[in-house]
Amino acid sequence: MENNLITYLNKRLHQHDTKYPAANTPPGPVICISREVGCGGVNIANLLAVELDLHCLFKKWKVLSKEILQESARELDMDPNKLNDYMKEGDRTLFDDILTAFREKRYKSDRRISKTLIDLMSSFANDGYCIIVGRAGHIISRDIEKSLLVRLTAPLEWRVKQIMQKNSLAIREAVEFIEKTEKERENFRKHIAGDLAKADEFDLTINLSRFRINDVISLIRFTAQTKGLFEMNKSKVDVF
Repeated sequence: MENNLITYLNKRLHQHDTKYPAANTPPGPVICISREVGCGGVNIANLLAVELDLHCLFKKWKVLSKEILQESARELDMDPNKLNDYMKEGDRTLFDDILTAFREKRYKSDRRISKTLIDLMSSFANDGYCIIVGRAGHIISRDIEKSLLVRLTAPLEWRVKQIMQKNSLAIREAVEFIEKTEKERENFRKHIAGDLAKADEFDLTINLSRFRINDVISLIRFTAQTKGLFEMNKSKVDVF
């Protein structure tokens, strides 16, 4: 599974014009999952991909999250950890950029970094049959007709319990982890979307504390089907 994903990513990166879909082929389908910290977005996306593959006869669904950052780092010739740290930072001043330019042998501007990430995600979203978790995917993909933008949410108390159980943390540590991670995700969205980072619009918002995981998967699949994401494009089907 992992090897297939790496092969797919490399293929997409080395196509000549990956920002746009093939001629006469509508972009998508793509499902973007935004989530509050503690809602387990990647786990739900993986389960959703398995469910969708049971009903998709000609193409497998891919889950993309940290892979987007890793492939962007490769394209930029950067250390993935440094790119990740950079995207988590808040507002950068001109002085910060100058200092970074002197420290880094291969300095990359904020504009180039953001453009690389946006182009890569746009390529995956347009190519279709992928589930993008986080990474401001819901903002980048919102103009694609065959897209479903999902928000996973839950009360803070519920999410704290999830973090405590998953990471063996005390209550205060779990709360601090949530606050820190939410801030980092907000900074990431600002790097990618600028003023649009707070313009969150979703097709479906699910309170995870009110549903079982299987029900969440069914809700997302039903909504995607209702929105027409599974309708086959004529350009993708041979007619005899």
